[in-house]
Amino acid sequence: MTSRRLDTSLRSALAAGLILFAFGCAPKAPEQTAAAPAPVATTQADSGPTVERAREVAAISVEIERAPGRTSAILEAHGMSADQFEDALVDIAADAELTEAYEAARTK
Repeated sequence: MTSRRLDTSLRSALAAGLILFAFGCAPKAPEQTAAAPAPVATTQADSGPTVERAREVAAISVEIERAPGRTSAILEAHGMSADQFEDALVDIAADAELTEAYEAARTK
C-alpha cells in the first residue's frame, strides 16, 4: 500500500470516526451562548457550518467511502482540500443539528 493510499484511507477512517463519535456524544438540545465564534476567513468551498453544508459534506463522504482511492479527485471536484474537508467534519461534529443533518443525508 502506498503512502498516499494509506494517508487517504486514514483520512477516510478519521472522518467516519469523528462523525460517529460526535453523533453518539452530541447533546440533545444545544445551548445557545451570547458570544458568537470569531469570524474565520472563508472560501466558496468553506462557507461555514450550515445544514445544507452538512448535507453536502455527507454526500462527499459517501462518494469517498465508495471510492477511497479517488479521495483527492472527489474533493477536488467539490472544490475542497483534505484539510477543508476535515475542518468541515469537525464543525459538523461540534453541532448537534448539523450532525443530525449529516447523518440523515448519509442514510438517504
